[in-house]
Amino acid sequence: MDILSNVFGSPEQLWQYIKQYAVKAGRETTRTVLELYYVVKAPTTPVVDKVIIIGALAYQLSRNKFGILGLADNVATLAIAYNRVKHRVTPEIRTQVEDILNQWFTLIP
Repeated sequence: MDILSNVFGSPEQLWQYIKQYAVKAGRETTRTVLELYYVVKAPTTPVVDKVIIIGALAYQLSRNKFGILGLADNVATLAIAYNRVKHRVTPEIRTQVEDILNQWFTLIP
């Protein structure tokens, strides 16, 4: 998780970026971001995959923070990272993500 902290600051700051992103991106894209987040936290995920995920998340979330990058390249970046690690999304991760999405998207009008 040190890499995450170096890129995003504290885990709480990253969580706030993801929450802000969810409001703009919608449920399905947020699902991908959350699954990537939990895969990167998994101790069994290889370092190379973690670096790819962190790069994709940083690129995606920075677009919302700075508003300067295009949507198509962000979607492509997430898709590439997700396709590489989707086999690492466990049933436990899916359940955890679904619970969070249900909380967040019942609160968002």
